[in-house]
Amino acid sequence: MSDIGSEAKIEQLIASHPSHGLENRPPRKIVQRTNLPLFIMLIIVLCIGLIILYSVSSPIGYAEEADSLFYVKKQLRFTAIGLGLALFLNFVDPIKLLFKRYLMLCLASGGLALVLAAVTLVAGRQYNGARRWFMIAGFQFQPSELIKVLLVVSFAAYRQYIIDIRKKGKLKAKSKRGQIFMDTMFDFIVPIMGAVVVDILILAEPHGSCAMIIAGVIAICALTSGINHRSWLIGIGIMLGVAVIFGASAYAIMPEETFTKVEEKVMGNFSHVFKRLAIFNQDETVGDKTLTKDDTRQIDNAHYALGSGGLWGVGLGESRSKYNYISEAQNDYIYSVFVEETGFVGGMFLIIVYMIFLAMCMSVIWHARNVYYRVVASGCTAIVFIEAFLNIAVELQITPSTGVTLPFVSYGGSAQIFLLVAVGFILGCSRYGSYLSSEEPEEDLAAESAETAETSQVAEGVTE
Repeated sequence: MSDIGSEAKIEQLIASHPSHGLENRPPRKIVQRTNLPLFIMLIIVLCIGLIILYSVSSPIGYAEEADSLFYVKKQLRFTAIGLGLALFLNFVDPIKLLFKRYLMLCLASGGLALVLAAVTLVAGRQYNGARRWFMIAGFQFQPSELIKVLLVVSFAAYRQYIIDIRKKGKLKAKSKRGQIFMDTMFDFIVPIMGAVVVDILILAEPHGSCAMIIAGVIAICALTSGINHRSWLIGIGIMLGVAVIFGASAYAIMPEETFTKVEEKVMGNFSHVFKRLAIFNQDETVGDKTLTKDDTRQIDNAHYALGSGGLWGVGLGESRSKYNYISEAQNDYIYSVFVEETGFVGGMFLIIVYMIFLAMCMSVIWHARNVYYRVVASGCTAIVFIEAFLNIAVELQITPSTGVTLPFVSYGGSAQIFLLVAVGFILGCSRYGSYLSSEEPEEDLAAESAETAETSQVAEGVTE
């Protein structure tokens, strides 16, 4: 090639890549912004929830505490605490500013979840045969609400850690079969088994609805973390096989008297679950007992409240069911009372509000920068909206009663605080871990640097 042709090609390469020589270009400032539309939507949902709570709980608060605003005032305090934590998580990213390493964050959050579940099972405050609570400075704290969020963060940090060390050339086996087994072990069995251990401890409290929610949330985290389908199939097969072998061995070794006691203990702990299933299936008996009208009163009255609302409802604040026809109307069955007051239109309005909120959270998941942020955002979104779905499904009699409250609407201290913490993590993911949080994504900068280096090499080759 002639010298003239070489110089022409070099000039053409440089002209086609104006970014040649990043050292001569001033660095671009990373802009991290709070997701204002999502935050505003959260405030709207909280305001709607407080209005509904006041409308439903005012007669109960006046009857119990001579203050129609009693439950609203307490909910406002819980909301203020939760919003403070949510804003903290919006501005302070745990992995960037606190733990620095994904493995440390995984061990810290997962270890705390395990300790909380174990301590609650052993030393938690017992109520109606279940150990689920602690009393801290007069405040009834339910650790399972915090455990949900901790497990999501732990799972996300673990998956990102595994991906990072695999990029460094580690976790490689000598054979293809060995590699498949190693991938299944580290990608699926280890994180799922960690969550299963915590879930079993919560189930033993007993707290079946929380265990069910955690199972659903972890399943969504696993689905969004990019685990290979082969690892799913092999991992599920191995875990089921181990469970069957362990169960059969325990049954064969355990004396009959001990087995009978264990069976009676399980049946006693979950008698309320069997009763709820019998009520949902409209069975007249559960075990050797006959269901009474008192057993089905709550479900029946909630159903009547839904039907009596009609299209437009009886008027906000005019419900009759909240006058002790539905027990604890401010908790599990608040949606039924709200539909009685606002009708089909009001019920659909609230569902649409949740759907808009869900769409905004899904946008954060879609634009997540890496696996950690995607799993955190998807897991925290799942916590909020699985609970919303279960509550509304129960009140519409689509599923059996679960005891799950309606997020940001039902009264509850621990639930309100840690649901807001979950949204705080979503806001943080949008601020720190989203492609939209900067003028230019980190991956694009890396690609541009690689492209520039390649251009330089080509130019040098042409010159030679």
